[in-house]
Amino acid sequence: MYTSYSTLQRKQLSKQVYTDTQSTYLLVYAPGRHKALQAALQNQLHRKFRLVTQLEDELTPDVAGVLLVSEDVECTPTALTYFAAALREGADLAVCDASFGFDGSTALYLSTRHLPGSSCALVSRALLDKVRAAARGKDSVTELLRLAHAMAQHSRCIPQALLHFRRELCADDVFSAKGRRALILSHELTMTGAPIVLVSAVPVLRSLGFEVVVLGPSDEGSLPLFLDAGAAVVTRPDCVTSSALWGLATSADFVLANTVVEAPVVRTLNGSFVPVLWWLHDAFAGYPFISHSIPKALGKNVHLCAVGSHATAAMHSVRPDFAIEQLIYGLPDYAAEQFPRYDISFAGGRPLFVTVGSLEHRKGPDIFCNAIRLLPSAVREKAAFLFVGKAADKGMYNAVDSLVRDYPQTVFYRKRLERPEVKSLMEQCNCVVCASRDDPMPTFVTEGLIFGKPSIVSEHTGTAGLVTEGVDGFLYKDDDPQQLADKLAWAIEHPEALAAMHGSCRRLYEQQFSNESYVATLTRLVKELTDGEES
Repeated sequence: MYTSYSTLQRKQLSKQVYTDTQSTYLLVYAPGRHKALQAALQNQLHRKFRLVTQLEDELTPDVAGVLLVSEDVECTPTALTYFAAALREGADLAVCDASFGFDGSTALYLSTRHLPGSSCALVSRALLDKVRAAARGKDSVTELLRLAHAMAQHSRCIPQALLHFRRELCADDVFSAKGRRALILSHELTMTGAPIVLVSAVPVLRSLGFEVVVLGPSDEGSLPLFLDAGAAVVTRPDCVTSSALWGLATSADFVLANTVVEAPVVRTLNGSFVPVLWWLHDAFAGYPFISHSIPKALGKNVHLCAVGSHATAAMHSVRPDFAIEQLIYGLPDYAAEQFPRYDISFAGGRPLFVTVGSLEHRKGPDIFCNAIRLLPSAVREKAAFLFVGKAADKGMYNAVDSLVRDYPQTVFYRKRLERPEVKSLMEQCNCVVCASRDDPMPTFVTEGLIFGKPSIVSEHTGTAGLVTEGVDGFLYKDDDPQQLADKLAWAIEHPEALAAMHGSCRRLYEQQFSNESYVATLTRLVKELTDGEES
C-alpha cells in the first residue's frame, strides 16, 4: 500500500493518528486529468466523499467542503481525513505539505504565514460560495484557488506531506504570482551555528515585503525554526548542485546564499540579473575543498559579507581581492524568554565550565581535555566541566571519553541538548570555553554573552577579535593547553571576579550581537541590492 509514497510520507504515515471524520461530506473537484488521483482516492480512510468533474448540480446542501485539484496528484490514504478534520476545526482554507519528483526526494514544507497559490487546497462551503460568486471563469480550478487564497479568513497549513506530485517542484509551488520573492540557500538545516543564525534573516526579509522560501538538504533539526519564522522550506539532498531547483533562484527577486558551500549556486547566478547576498560563516578548513567552485571575480549582482574578521580572512586566503563587508549575526535576547530549567545538579554546586560543539579536530576538544588534565588536582576538583556535542571524530571523542572516565565526578559529556536546555545551561553555567583551532564566530559563546557569561577563547576564533582581556573574556594563543589551563585556574580560583564580569559581557552582546544592529545592517544591504535604497 505504501510502495508509491516518498520516504517522507512513509515516515509520517507510521505516526499519523486516525480521526473519525465520516460525518463530514466532501467533494473532490478535479475537472482535468485525474487518473493517479482517482486511484489514490480508492484507499481513503475518509469515505464520505465524491470525485466530481463539475460543480454545477453537485453542490448539494450537505456538502461541507470541496478539495480543489488543478492537476493530477497522488495522495496518502489519510489525506481526506486530515482535510476534513481541518474543516471541522474551523479552517475555511486548508493546504498541506507535499513531495515532488518521481521518487519524492523533494519535499515542500509550508508555513501558515506563507501559503503560495497551491494547486490543491480544501475550501469550506461558505468560502467556496463567495469565491464562485466573484470568479470570472466558469468554475476554473486555478481561478477558484486564486480567489480562495485571497479571500480566506482562517487559513490552515496541515504539517503532513499528504500529496505527491510526480513532476519536479517549480517556483509557482512556493511563490505567489504577485509577491516579492526571496530565496534563502543553506547547505544544511542542522542545529549548528550557521543555520541557527540564518533563521533571524526570515523576519527581516518578511518585514521588507518578501515571501521567503528556504532551500536545504533535509530536515535535520532547524527546519521548524524557519517555519515558525514564517518561511516555506524546500528540502532535497542534492540542493546545492541540483540544476532542477535553480529555477527557484532565477525566479526570485533576492537570494541569500549562506556559507561558502553555496559557491556552485553563486557561480551559476554570478553576473545575472538576480541580486545575491553571499554570507560567509566559514572556517579556513573548508576552503581547500570548495575553492575551485568559487568564481574568480564577482559580478555586480553579488555582494559578499562575513561574520567577522576570521571568516573574512578565510575567504581572502583564496580570493584576496574580494571586497567583503561585515554582517555580524544577531541573536534574540534569550535571557528575556521563559524556558524549562536544565538540571545541572551534576556540578554539585561547583562553578561549571561549558563547551558546545561537535567533537572534531577543528573544534579543539582535545586541547580543552589536555588543559583540564594540566590543572592541579586541588584546583580541578573545585570546578565541573561539561562537553556537549556529537562525536564527529573518533579520536576527539576518545579524548573526551577518557577524560570523563578518569574524572567521573568532575567531567561530564552530553551528546545533544535541545534548544531550551542549551539556553538554560548558558543561564546557569559560570564560564564558556571555546578551544577551537579554526572557528569564525562560535554561536554558543555569543549565547553565553546574552546571559552575561564570560568566555575563554582561542585566538583562532572570530570572538577573539571582540573580547577585552579580563573585562568580558579571556584569550589564549598558539592552541596551547597550558595557556588555557592557566586561564581556567584563575577563573576557578576567582569566582567572585568572574561573576563581576556579567555586566561587561552583556554589553558586548548588546553592542555586537543584538538583533537591532544586525537587522539594520541586513535591511540596508537588501535594499541596496534590490532597489538601491539605504535604510
